[in-house]
Amino acid sequence: MKTAPRSVYLRGAEDGLKMGPLLALTVVFIGMAYYTPWLFLPALVGIIAVPSLTYILLTRSFIEDERRSSLSALWLHGICAFFFGGLFMALVAYIGMRWVKPSFIADQFRTVIEVYSSAPSADARDFAAALQKAVDARALPTPIEMALELLYGAVLTGSILSLILSLIIRRRRNVTPPPPPQS
Repeated sequence: MKTAPRSVYLRGAEDGLKMGPLLALTVVFIGMAYYTPWLFLPALVGIIAVPSLTYILLTRSFIEDERRSSLSALWLHGICAFFFGGLFMALVAYIGMRWVKPSFIADQFRTVIEVYSSAPSADARDFAAALQKAVDARALPTPIEMALELLYGAVLTGSILSLILSLIIRRRRNVTPPPPPQS
């Protein structure tokens, strides 16, 4: 007996639970690579794994719908997965910037100021001076603002990635179906 198809939003939320830890670990590794450079290697693995996982999740959804999912349904599924996964990532990033490493944002600004101050271009030095004024005025972004920007970035890039992968999946209608369940 066939079961009713699951909602695109429900699938996206469930897949967001799978996507969230990967996004969170990737962001943590990228952030900590500033202090421990070799951590960029696991971050790179995460960067490569995100599109791979997205492709797997969207393909499973397409197969579950007996290869009849519309482009917009697959795309929306991916957007939802990135939104819900991005919420988890943003929470982890907020906790990290707020309580684990509260100097992270200021450290990033100091590094950018040092780099641009030593640049030969007058425009670069002006930019460094403007950033220094922001630091002196304590006008740095807060951890919650940075976490929200990460969420917005994840949804935007995830939307673009999901559109591209949805087009590829729909083009390849001959995706091998999963084996039937064993009874």
